[in-house]
Amino acid sequence: MAASPPLPKSFEDAARHHVAVEAELERICGSAHFRTSKRSCEFLRYIVRVTLDGRMDSLKERTIGIDLFGRDTSYEPSSDASVRVRANEVRKRLTSYYASSVAAAETCSLKIQLPTGSYVPRFTPVEANTVSLVLQGTLQGNYITASPAAPVSLDLPSAPASPFAVLPQHPIGSVVPPVQALTLMRPALFALLVCALLLRHQMENREEYLRFWDRLLSGRSAMVLSVSPQDRVSLASSLYPLVWVAGRYGVDATMQEDSLTDAKPDATSSVRVSYATPREVIADRRLRWTLTIPAVRNPDASSSLPKASAQLPAQLLDGHPSGTSVSAMSVSSAALLTILSEDASTLRIQGTDADAIRRLLEELTVERNFPSGLVEQVEHLDGRHGVQVLVYRDTAGEWRRNISWGGA
Repeated sequence: MAASPPLPKSFEDAARHHVAVEAELERICGSAHFRTSKRSCEFLRYIVRVTLDGRMDSLKERTIGIDLFGRDTSYEPSSDASVRVRANEVRKRLTSYYASSVAAAETCSLKIQLPTGSYVPRFTPVEANTVSLVLQGTLQGNYITASPAAPVSLDLPSAPASPFAVLPQHPIGSVVPPVQALTLMRPALFALLVCALLLRHQMENREEYLRFWDRLLSGRSAMVLSVSPQDRVSLASSLYPLVWVAGRYGVDATMQEDSLTDAKPDATSSVRVSYATPREVIADRRLRWTLTIPAVRNPDASSSLPKASAQLPAQLLDGHPSGTSVSAMSVSSAALLTILSEDASTLRIQGTDADAIRRLLEELTVERNFPSGLVEQVEHLDGRHGVQVLVYRDTAGEWRRNISWGGA
């Protein structure tokens, strides 16, 4: 059984990996080795995209036969070898493609392979086997003597012990006026200072990130996701960051109705996701922000109006702690996290749409995006306060983030 790929360091990394795999898939299907076999290309596209969706467990011979080959539910692989035959054909074509000069000439960061005995493709990084060395000058003492650039491509396996020995000889050009060593070092010293500051910030962010998620997931057996049944389809993609971070802690992420074998209530954490702030929470005076989603103007399901145009803008109610009045602001896209002291192991998340909810969850689950100062407020919660994190898209289309430590 092939080892599962490592988790991405961030969702940006995951997105770049996804794009690279899709690009390589298109190159393969557009090659002469696959253009002549539409079924082989369809098979490869199917198994690659199922894998990218994280559904590797469904890549079984019987499942492929039913989903891709159109067999009925009585299909038995033992009496019909169509899937095995097609997989072997795809393996041969992939081997032929990567052995060809066409694939060697392509600039790609990975290879798509189909191991023998498996229907789960493997995405293998391609490491460069050559390095370009450009000699642009020779440093002599405190002087720099300039010479023409001489790019040389060196094959690593057969590179000589001293690569400079094979460089062509060039006449030494004019001598650049003397430059003090300290002057040369200033840019490097400045870069080191900037790197040190960034590293310190990242270490502080990582500590806060770990303290936040350790409190929620360390020692737990499950993370229970509570989403109303009618919203599960539309919100499913926005919950992936939660599944990902739970996986890092070895914790199962499960829907509320799913069975939890031997899971005690105090051994689970909870995430409640909805499109608007629940009514029982709106009245809580500790909360600064609440989201309200107006009803659809035209409730007729047969209406030809797009859903976005059929809805009124969502309202973000802001009851700032410094005053008694409540202001309302129309928002096109916003999401809100609420944590209350009486149930600090529960995250309450509301949003106008799935994209906004996913944006909020990525702020919480990616280390470098984690809100600075949030964990301190959560750790000091008492019965008179609640913590909220708001992300919203402003009129210029930029995402903004605010944190509130409200009190009754």
